[in-house]
Amino acid sequence: MIQKRSLKAEYQKWLWALLVTDLTGILFLVFPGVPSADELTKGTLWRLLTTTVIPVAVLLIVNVLPHKVKCMLVYWKPYGWLPGCEAFTKYGLNDPRVDMARLAAKVRPLPTDPVKQNSRWYQLYKAKADEIEVAEAHKLFLMYRDMATITAFLIPLTPLALYLAYAPAASQWMSAGALLVQYLVTALSARHSGVRLVTNVLAVHSA
Repeated sequence: MIQKRSLKAEYQKWLWALLVTDLTGILFLVFPGVPSADELTKGTLWRLLTTTVIPVAVLLIVNVLPHKVKCMLVYWKPYGWLPGCEAFTKYGLNDPRVDMARLAAKVRPLPTDPVKQNSRWYQLYKAKADEIEVAEAHKLFLMYRDMATITAFLIPLTPLALYLAYAPAASQWMSAGALLVQYLVTALSARHSGVRLVTNVLAVHSA
């Protein structure tokens, strides 16, 4: 548990960096130019408040979401599916660093059921969580997973905020398209990092 908090503290700044970048883009769509003092009416302040609160609120929501819900948004699979669910039947077999025969000799039996695979893999992970390659892959997986989750929430909420801020329809569609691309990139990055985390643990145990 301590290691998990430490990893989150390491990548939290990148989540804020992503939000600041998205917020900058949103504000550019709402205010194409720099508003003058005369333009800062109550209506303008409402538009500013509407678009700035959304990203911060999303980050707070993401911080309390269950781990399995975030994985659903990354892997597009049912609740309960985690990276270790195919550790021995897919990922270990496809990684040349993993000696499956040696691993099977040390870890008997190797389960094939997804839930049991993840449980057995997690036991192996806990024994090697402090290894540099394992900790780094875990940090990247958690970071990209949270980025994808944040973006998934922003996809519908940002166009809504822009609509409430009286931004043009083109700006609303543009923001949704850009966030969709961002979501796909971060989700695929999370998948790749998740596989790397699983195989790094197996490689260390089979070495």
